[in-house]
Amino acid sequence: MNRLALLLAVLVALSVPAWSQSESYLDAVYQVYDNASDTDPIETLKNSIRDQFEIEIADDPDVHRWSEDWLNAVKAVLTALPASFRKATRMIYLEPSNLDFEVKYNGFNDQYGIVQMSHGSMFPSSVYTNKFKATYNRMPSSAEKVARFKYILARGMAYSFIQENPDIFKAYGQTITYGDYPTRVYGPGAEANMVVLPGKTPLMIDLAFAIGEYCAAPSSLQSKSKARYDFVKNNIMGGATISGWDYKPVDDTASGTTDPGNDPGNNVEVPTASGAPEIPAGDYMPIVTEVDVGTAAASLPAEWKTAPDLLKSAIAELFEVLPKFFSTCTQAIAYMPTTDTETAFSAEGFVFVTQNSWFMPSFVELDDAARGKRFKEILMREMALRFLYYHPEVTQKWKDTFDKNQSSYDAYIDMQQAVVGYFGAKDWLKQVNPERYNFIKNEFMKGTEF
Repeated sequence: MNRLALLLAVLVALSVPAWSQSESYLDAVYQVYDNASDTDPIETLKNSIRDQFEIEIADDPDVHRWSEDWLNAVKAVLTALPASFRKATRMIYLEPSNLDFEVKYNGFNDQYGIVQMSHGSMFPSSVYTNKFKATYNRMPSSAEKVARFKYILARGMAYSFIQENPDIFKAYGQTITYGDYPTRVYGPGAEANMVVLPGKTPLMIDLAFAIGEYCAAPSSLQSKSKARYDFVKNNIMGGATISGWDYKPVDDTASGTTDPGNDPGNNVEVPTASGAPEIPAGDYMPIVTEVDVGTAAASLPAEWKTAPDLLKSAIAELFEVLPKFFSTCTQAIAYMPTTDTETAFSAEGFVFVTQNSWFMPSFVELDDAARGKRFKEILMREMALRFLYYHPEVTQKWKDTFDKNQSSYDAYIDMQQAVVGYFGAKDWLKQVNPERYNFIKNEFMKGTEF
């Protein structure tokens, strides 16, 4: 346990006081709508979009708020899209951060149909602008940045449509030739890592990019791949044509610039050489503890500074059903009452869950059961990495089975999402991706199904 004590000490030292303010960020998120004024033009525009299209437009007014220009761009996109496509989206949420990823879709639990737009969708990274300049010999105009935003929004909405229409997605795979269409983003968040869709495959990303380009630059898509153009028109848009939004696709081969988020490399944890922990004969539970993060939690309500009883119960319930071959690779779980980090992270045999893993709203109201289910999925995501830390042979087998050229980092992301899908959306995963379903069943869970 010396490694755990050392890691906790480092975390406590690093967590002071990067985020101390009089009001909690969580309070602001919970009050997204409560703080709005009926006479506020931004709220009026958000409400008009909701009333016309039955899609909520949400943000955190104390952190990162929609502007009128971007809301008008949202409205233009929704107006152009057929209702049959729009109906799979129920909320468009402005991510309350300046992270440069473009768009994220979370299809698990109660987060289905929620498209999250980030800072990077509005303000292109230097990698993108350099690529644009190499393609067109100039920088993108303001209008072209808006067109890019519209394209990204349509691409994000595509994932909610794909989740609601798995049969259409399967037909797409039988119609087009995968691999001859560019599906790259140019920012720190690669598309493969920003989309959390049960059973997500590269083919889903291919279809989402095709849908986005059909809307934003239809003539470009038609010249690149008439098969994709025809499929999107006939099977997704119901025959409707969209005149385009003057989006200008960049040329992947125009310069030597690369996407720094495509394969971080150094973020891949080196697997242990000591072998997996010993599997006990009886029941197994990891050490469950709490971390004092000092002034980083000074402004939080007292009840948030210790692990909630329901969180502890969710851990117990999860370990009761998991096979020990998988669960014993997680040796300790520590609760950290801080909003400074993501929902969870892990190292060696230890998983650290933060306040955000339990109290952070998922942009929809969660009852205790839904909150517990969401937490279990977050925990399963990190436990998958602990398992792979002790079982590098499984990573190699995954690559040999699905993509021999896949980086270890991308393989980890791929397997994490498959594990969460196997646990939280088993019927969907079995339907759209039986190969990944069976791999998780056999290699991770040793035949246990949920």
